[in-house]
Amino acid sequence: MRPSQRSLPGRSAAAAPAQPGLSEPELRLRLGLAPDNAVLWQQLGQHCAASGRMAEAAEAFGKAIQAGASAIALAVPHAMALSGAGRAEEALAVARAAQAKRPKDVLLTNLLGIMQKRAGRLREAQATFEAARKLDPRAVSACQNLGNLHDQLGRFREAAAAYQAGLRIEPRNADLLRLLGRTLRTAGDHAAAVAAFERAMALGPPHLDLLTDLVGTLVDMGETDRAFGMIERGRKLRGGDPRVDILEARLALRLGRPEEARALVERALAVAPGDADGAVLLARLHGEGNLEAANGALRRGLAANPESVVLITRLIENLTRSRYGDEAQHLQEAYELSCRLLQSNPGAALMHAKPLRTAFLRCLDHDRLDACGRLVDIAPRWIADGEIAGLHYELGNVRTLQDRLDIVEWHRAWGQRETRAITPLALPTTPALATGRKLRIGFMSSDLRDHPVTYFALPLLEQYDRDRVEVFCYSFNERERDPVQAHIEQQVTGFRWWPRRPSAEVAAGIAQDGLDILFELGGTTAMNKLDVMAYRPARIGASWLGYPHSAGLETIDTILVDPYIKPDDPRLLIERPFELAESWVALSPMGFRDVPIEESLPEERRGALTFGTMNNPYKFTRACLDAWAAVLRAVPDSRFLFVRPEARTPAFVANVRAAFAARDVDPDRIDYVGVRGRHMPHYNAIDIALDSLPHVGGTTTCETLWMGVPCVSLVGPGFPERLSYSNLTNAGLGDLAVFSVEDYVQTAAALAADRSRRRLLRHGLRDMIRSHPLGQPERFLRAFYAKAEEVARA
Repeated sequence: MRPSQRSLPGRSAAAAPAQPGLSEPELRLRLGLAPDNAVLWQQLGQHCAASGRMAEAAEAFGKAIQAGASAIALAVPHAMALSGAGRAEEALAVARAAQAKRPKDVLLTNLLGIMQKRAGRLREAQATFEAARKLDPRAVSACQNLGNLHDQLGRFREAAAAYQAGLRIEPRNADLLRLLGRTLRTAGDHAAAVAAFERAMALGPPHLDLLTDLVGTLVDMGETDRAFGMIERGRKLRGGDPRVDILEARLALRLGRPEEARALVERALAVAPGDADGAVLLARLHGEGNLEAANGALRRGLAANPESVVLITRLIENLTRSRYGDEAQHLQEAYELSCRLLQSNPGAALMHAKPLRTAFLRCLDHDRLDACGRLVDIAPRWIADGEIAGLHYELGNVRTLQDRLDIVEWHRAWGQRETRAITPLALPTTPALATGRKLRIGFMSSDLRDHPVTYFALPLLEQYDRDRVEVFCYSFNERERDPVQAHIEQQVTGFRWWPRRPSAEVAAGIAQDGLDILFELGGTTAMNKLDVMAYRPARIGASWLGYPHSAGLETIDTILVDPYIKPDDPRLLIERPFELAESWVALSPMGFRDVPIEESLPEERRGALTFGTMNNPYKFTRACLDAWAAVLRAVPDSRFLFVRPEARTPAFVANVRAAFAARDVDPDRIDYVGVRGRHMPHYNAIDIALDSLPHVGGTTTCETLWMGVPCVSLVGPGFPERLSYSNLTNAGLGDLAVFSVEDYVQTAAALAADRSRRRLLRHGLRDMIRSHPLGQPERFLRAFYAKAEEVARA
């Protein structure tokens, strides 16, 4: 939720615009002649703040205070600039010092509460806002800020009460009416929300956010004709504002009418080519299937609006996902854009941390990753915005048990927020199997195509007992049908391909199939529709495979695990375990073909032993690099090979070299192969795979073993830290899954010295896998459907 001007603590003389006639160059010229002029520094700070350069503004306000300006008078703009620059603790210190000197000043007390909230000290912030209300019972801003805080915490009743308290003071406050309506909508009281929005509409030409909220609520209620009527009213009240066309386009897309949406947004952009919302929507309409065209739309928007942080960050996000053309070049561009944005506008970078963090993670720039802020501060903001996908890349960003519990609770908080506005479908409560019909199982994913998810799911879709089971698949893939998808369509009872279909319609369609259990296989991955599970379209909701963590929705009843993956601490899962006795996956011939394995060991061919990884760099934490460097130091003259698409990216190579040099490992011992999708033969260049930590490999570990390469893995407490433990144990190599970093290093060094064992594994691992649960898909299939029937009968 965007803070409005009314939520700020108020405007002092220090926050007024700079004197007319003094441009920024003139101010800097005068400051060169009079560097101790507090007034000039203050005016420069105002210029910088007005243009969004908060780091420069904070510096200028600080120098004004050093030159004699009142720290109390400048507390508001100084603290806001520091906060905008990502310096939350310093901003808090400024606000705290000012409020301590004037404890009865309601504006400064309100400022303190805002800074406490931004620093993540939510309990302190609540107490401070309540104190501000006591200091001045007619302080509307304190009511609004208190309401915003309750809303962020998911306490919608308390939020509504705070907004209503402010409205008793200012009944014609359109901002408060809009915020009240948004809270009521999220809480599920759509009629009351519409009433609040319409009261705000009656106060004058509606702000576009207000019109958007009202239209969205009407659609939630199924009143689409009324929603379109409100858009027409808004178009008249706003004098033909092209952004109303963009709102109508968003509504058309939500209703599953993409061509109508495209025509509307293109009409709007012809009038306002720099409109960020329009360019982003047009990019979204091109979708995952045409990221080249999507990026073109974003670039055209940036050409007309080059300072738009929204467009810059969306382009960064798209570039990190772009596979057309030169993937390494796209990633390098994303990285360079991220570096420039973080340097020029750190406050804006913090507000859009997800795409920047992705670019820095993939290029292994941990210093800039840290400069994006702490996860404990960023994650609540993501949850408040309904954005959960960012946590996928953060599953390894843990050190303590509390870190892991925090990530679970952030998922849960998102899930609770997501489900409050959704009414589950009414389904029969009696197990349908009691009627004697076949077991009906559904699998829902955007990855039911040539994708690793299908490599593991395919045996369940091909080899099930058709006399006892019916299988339904639900795909949201926005790309063209590939041969694997076409093959699946021929194997299952029903295949529903519903790209871009609204989630409520998807849920209703699934419900018509009368499933006993629906497995979602994608979590928050691209194109997936996790929110469908909030509607409970099947009697039992389950999670498996695509997301190595609890997805967050408490409407997902169970999650598929095995004895090795299941965390010892039950608090690390939201769902009940759907536990198989052996392995949670098995290898299918589709993803694990007979790629040739070279006869000799890589060590024998190269004259040096080679460690390596093909895991995703978002799993390469500082602790991971520490462990890898310790292994390389323990095995003199050994080498390390990265086989990743990122390995052709200059930023990745430079940052890897710097990271290993800082850990006393010669960076010339590191090698790079930059490929995507053609990586399997390169296992012939690796003697021993070193698993990432604490977030370990999954599919990658299976591929590693299939290619005859032993993998050393560290077992941790959480789900994403135990995948390789399961894979190794179920392949007969449980001794390579260890429980301390010391054992990790020692095991890798011992395996490096044991050339005879490695030679046996190089050409014997595939047979070993076939003799264990990991390599027996028929065994897995029987266990899976037996367990599914047991759960469905409960």
